[in-house]
Amino acid sequence: MSMSVPPEDAVRSTDIQAFCYQLGARLRGGSHLILYGPRGAGKSSLVGELGVQCRAIGISCGVAPRTIGLPDIVSALAEAYPGTDIAGMGRKAARVHLRLVADALPGVLLLDHATRMTTAMLGYLRRLRGGIAGTLLVVDVDSPRERERLRDWHAGALSIRMPLMPNRDLHQVLLAATHDLPEIESRTLRQIVRMARGRIGWIRECARRLQMQEYWRDDRLHLAVLCMDIEMALREGRSGPRVAHRRGEALWTLQRKCCW
Repeated sequence: MSMSVPPEDAVRSTDIQAFCYQLGARLRGGSHLILYGPRGAGKSSLVGELGVQCRAIGISCGVAPRTIGLPDIVSALAEAYPGTDIAGMGRKAARVHLRLVADALPGVLLLDHATRMTTAMLGYLRRLRGGIAGTLLVVDVDSPRERERLRDWHAGALSIRMPLMPNRDLHQVLLAATHDLPEIESRTLRQIVRMARGRIGWIRECARRLQMQEYWRDDRLHLAVLCMDIEMALREGRSGPRVAHRRGEALWTLQRKCCW
């Protein structure tokens, strides 16, 4: 696998828009790409934008919200070509038929949240290098172990790191989301932005959770609990506050001691 890693410096939000356009152009030109980066960096939002971009110019596009096996890839391909009649076909026959349709009418596959790559998945993706325009495999990479897993896939695709957003842009997003909340000290806002580490999705999840009373006591924000819950939510896909599942005043007292 070719590991092409852009500079670690964060890019401006306008550059992220340009990145999305350039990525779409490469996919439509036939590239098979792997987009990797930390959870909460905005990769799934980018997938949504790419889908809109493709459909706006009439390019067939299919999206797999989660990619853990060959059926997810086939489902995305079926979404890209909704007029294809595969009713009554066996799984193997349907896979072959969809691939032949893709050869005749190029499209784009967007495979989000890929967590594994089997031999069958790799083989099928390689056979899609005929007429299909391009494939994007999106992978969460937060640790050296996950990075090694990505290297071990040997997908034969160019790997590109998701660009991060600069702190000043994240700060503006956060300010816009907190204008109707109890006043948060500037020092705390800066600390929240630092904790985000360039991840726009982290800030969006933070803004959503700041609306929840569970993270406030006497108009004071319990920052450590908030940040811990955001990280857990991004990793596990939970949407509700973890504190809502904790029982007893003793637990909340312990949280206060940890936070302040």
